[in-house]
Amino acid sequence: MALSATYRLLLLGLLPAAAIMIYVNGQNYDPGLINFQPSESQSSPLLSFFPPEIGNSVRTGQIRMFTKDNLYEYVNGHAEYFISAGFLSMAAGEYQISGSESEGPDAIVDIYDLGKGIQAFGILADESGGTSRILETGAAGFKSEKGISFVKGQYYVKVSSYNEKISLDLFAGHIDRRIRSGTDPFPEFARFPEIGNALHTRFIREAYRGLDFLNNVIEREYSIREEKMQISLFTGKEDAVNNLVQSFMSFFRDSEIEYDTIVKNEKIIYSVNDPYEGEWMLIPLSNSLFGVYGSYNDSIIDTLTAGVQDQRK
Repeated sequence: MALSATYRLLLLGLLPAAAIMIYVNGQNYDPGLINFQPSESQSSPLLSFFPPEIGNSVRTGQIRMFTKDNLYEYVNGHAEYFISAGFLSMAAGEYQISGSESEGPDAIVDIYDLGKGIQAFGILADESGGTSRILETGAAGFKSEKGISFVKGQYYVKVSSYNEKISLDLFAGHIDRRIRSGTDPFPEFARFPEIGNALHTRFIREAYRGLDFLNNVIEREYSIREEKMQISLFTGKEDAVNNLVQSFMSFFRDSEIEYDTIVKNEKIIYSVNDPYEGEWMLIPLSNSLFGVYGSYNDSIIDTLTAGVQDQRK
């Protein structure tokens, strides 16, 4: 019993000594063991796109960041759609009118990073139902009674509000100006000719006109002297365009579709006599492939093959 009591006394004596050693070691910590750097989501460029104030509204709370892993928490049932379209990340910010007594936000701004401009436009085209147009900010977008959506480079922006005192155009303009550096310029629009009246522009992600090898196509519909026509555009490197032309040749051969080759502006184009689509033109350039359907004429073909759109990458 005496020996056991001695051990207990020794152990009690060691406790203060251990506490002193822990304290001393704590003063000599290695700073490299502690990482104060923000996480990838916290350092996202999306955070800089939300101004602290817009007009008479102020940003409230923290900007919420979402990735592929948790996007479903914000857009439940719609997350897979964005992810399949190239989604990288998303940020959501809330704004409230100064002095407002409303419990919830007066405006919500959602900014999606889709990685590429064409992928952001694909989302816009889908959600607008093909009714997108050029807004006052100069960006392509569409408006509804309670919201405004637009694309700026690789970003898809949605502004929503149920407060009549909120100016959706004002919000869109502020966000548009904040998104400047580091964006994919999305030059595809510039490749379409300025002819007639452009009615609609839409993006077809898969199987354009039922062709399983023709994906990621932009189509613009025109009205020219009460006649309508469509011009489709696929963009890619020269090898991708050449491979796509070979796929068309195989399709024509297997489907017994007749075509003639024509030379315009030193470029070979294909005049197709299609039993399903009627007569149309296939125009391969160095980094793009045009399809021309409907009431087109020689001047339009000349415009497309003149070299302005044939910008080598």
